[in-house]
Amino acid sequence: MIVMRLVPLVVSMAALAVSLLPGTAQAEAGSDDRSGGIVVTARLAKTARTEQQLAPNLVTIQSAETIAKYPDINAAEALSRMPGVALSIDTSEGRFVNIRGLDGNLDGATIGGVVLLNTQPGGTYFNSAARAVEFDTVPIGAVDRITVIKTGLPDHDAEGIGGTVELTPRTAVGLSHLFADVMVAGGVETFKDNPFYRDEIVVGGPIDKAHTLSFMLTQYLHNDRRAFHDIEAGYIDGQPAVPDKAFGGLELRNYDYHRQRFGYSGEFDYVPADGQRYYLRASYAGYNEHVYRNRFEIDFDGNAAVNPANANGLMDTATAVKTLRDEDETHKNLVVQLGGDNHWGKAHVEYWGAYSRASYDKHFDYNSTFANPNGYTIAYDNTTNPNYPSYSVASGNGLLDPSLYALASITNAAEHDRDQEWSGAASIGLPVGVADNDEVKFGAKLRFRHKVANPFTGKYGYPGSLTLAQGAAGGAITNFYGSYNIMPKISGAPLRTIFDQSGTSLTLNTGGFFDDDEDVTAGFIQYKGDLGQLGVLAGLRFEHTSATYRGIGAIVSGTGAAATTTTGPISTAHRYDNVFPTVQLRYAFRPTLLLRATYSTGFARPGFYQTQQNTSVDTGAQTASTGNPNLLPTYSHNFDLALEYYLPDAGIVSLGVFDKEMLDYIVTRGGPVTNYAGTGNTYVVQSYQNARHAHARGIEANFVDHFRGLPGLLGGLGVDANLTYVDSGVAVRADQPSVALPGAFAWSWNAAVFWEKGKTKLRLASQFESSVLFGVGGSRATDVFQDSRTTLDFNGSYEVTDRVQVFCNAKNLTNAPLRFYEGTPSRPIQREYYDVTLESGVKLKF
Repeated sequence: MIVMRLVPLVVSMAALAVSLLPGTAQAEAGSDDRSGGIVVTARLAKTARTEQQLAPNLVTIQSAETIAKYPDINAAEALSRMPGVALSIDTSEGRFVNIRGLDGNLDGATIGGVVLLNTQPGGTYFNSAARAVEFDTVPIGAVDRITVIKTGLPDHDAEGIGGTVELTPRTAVGLSHLFADVMVAGGVETFKDNPFYRDEIVVGGPIDKAHTLSFMLTQYLHNDRRAFHDIEAGYIDGQPAVPDKAFGGLELRNYDYHRQRFGYSGEFDYVPADGQRYYLRASYAGYNEHVYRNRFEIDFDGNAAVNPANANGLMDTATAVKTLRDEDETHKNLVVQLGGDNHWGKAHVEYWGAYSRASYDKHFDYNSTFANPNGYTIAYDNTTNPNYPSYSVASGNGLLDPSLYALASITNAAEHDRDQEWSGAASIGLPVGVADNDEVKFGAKLRFRHKVANPFTGKYGYPGSLTLAQGAAGGAITNFYGSYNIMPKISGAPLRTIFDQSGTSLTLNTGGFFDDDEDVTAGFIQYKGDLGQLGVLAGLRFEHTSATYRGIGAIVSGTGAAATTTTGPISTAHRYDNVFPTVQLRYAFRPTLLLRATYSTGFARPGFYQTQQNTSVDTGAQTASTGNPNLLPTYSHNFDLALEYYLPDAGIVSLGVFDKEMLDYIVTRGGPVTNYAGTGNTYVVQSYQNARHAHARGIEANFVDHFRGLPGLLGGLGVDANLTYVDSGVAVRADQPSVALPGAFAWSWNAAVFWEKGKTKLRLASQFESSVLFGVGGSRATDVFQDSRTTLDFNGSYEVTDRVQVFCNAKNLTNAPLRFYEGTPSRPIQREYYDVTLESGVKLKF
């Protein structure tokens, strides 16, 4: 069936390609110029591998040429093909990345050396750090290559315990002709056969005859309407003790997304002479998405008993609601950078200034609830097939009757978050003459960051009598995962009007508000040189952090019986200094066989939600959570040993081990507090603390080879594979043994088999990530885990001419779900299946 769907797409795109054949050919930026001119080579796999080989530190570089051989649409997905990197997905697309067992909040990210920022503080995963970069906002067409820096240098920002991702912006320096690349593609998301479209246009080259001025402009668009189903559940422990699978709630969610990704970037370069370069670059990318989430929810009373008619089943009394979430949001990342790279005499001087901004705007988020006043006795079985629990009504009428569900309330929420930073850096490198090719380099960097989260909420209790039958948008959905009836979809526009005309105002949600400054002053010095076959780099970095955390919370005045508590603005200043030494050794047994041994350091600053001032109290559950503005940053001592053997055609065989010993790792901890806040009741209070020690130790292997020596057609075969194992641990609960770090996949691998011969390229690529601790609960039994996931993707392309290439992609051939469970895999709390995504398109070179 998949092949039948692909054939017409490929044929139609091939026909389009042939009809659009240009009259003359020009070289693609980053490929060999057939006219013999000098061109940019940053986009080539062989150049990227050579730079990785010559680097004084441990890095992995993925070129644009290699990235294009996979069906990936954003930087997160491209990163996940690299050794030591694991992927976190959202609605079937890659979003965050994990490097060597450390989640995205503990890793660094830069573009052209400028720090990338977080768009949505509340959207990050693991530990509420609000620092992880959403790489799904970065289109792959805007970069020449992606570098994962695994052992940082003194001239790098110290952020990034797991590693740092550096995105190299596209440039036209060195091109001898103007060029244009155009990609147009379309396809279908087969879960509901929804179509999608994407395109990319890149133009650039020299402006003047002397080639001193050049420019590069890129444009990207991806428009899709992904839809999928999601079953979510909550459990009540020990109800009954056997089988201990009592539902607290069961939700059947139907999602309909409309996502529009966009990206624009540009660079202007002035190269008046050899060794002299000045540049201005900018990138602006992100996406807008609108989602309708129709949800049918059964809420159980928590008095479950074993079903006498089914040993695998339970029975409980329950009520039901039908809800609609109607939400629209925009994520945007902007980076503007002006700089120079000059060789003046023996001095190599680099300098730049930049402005970076990440923004998140939730324009509206209407949640409308239609409640059914009737009670029911529900018999259900979530043991026979935990992924698809069955249920039936034992007593009560009208559970699936839309006329019994009446509009009870509408809530709305909006949010406007900004994360912006002004920064500048300068460095000078000078030869010393003590060793071959040696240099001492020193410099400084300033960063001024301001991050604000502004959430607003409002609720309107509807006094009328609008029923679900009256507010329905079409007939009942009876094919939810092929077997469930979740009643009709709800029409969103009338409900928006009801809320907007009610006069209900949105007020600031103080529990999610913060307004923080974080300024960094840094300086460094490093020396590198070659002592025969031994390359040495050693140096020191110093960073002073000056942070101010602002929020709205409880202010206590006075002491003892005279103490009073009011709510108002709170501000806490936090200052700390850190020093980051490193020694990195590179021994060349021969040019293609290297041994690396490194000691490096890095850290991660506390998360913005972790340092919040306010306290959130749930009087019903008698729980409270509060931030800790006095948290220390997590500091890491990193040790690496790697053996690398470089093969022809950008191949490599490598094996490495690493050990990250972390101090002051931040965990969520809490416990009962008697007479909390003078209430006379015992509350469970959660906050953040620095654990004394955590670790992430592992093995990383990589093998890439094109078997050119094989005879005939077999000479097109090749393998691109990597494997990472991470053993990690931290005492997330002070009185219990260590567990794996939240977000640290124990096993991850990529394995691609490809065939490239002449004008044809075929690649079958698989990815695997083991289960991982996702959220820390009150006990090991209530911890939340993301289940293991194995995917299989296909990419094929054919060069119709030197200027026209047609391609087709098939993603997620295994229909791998996004699945979470509580405690054990038999207690799933969320599962989303997306089915296969099929795409075909054409690439044109002018």
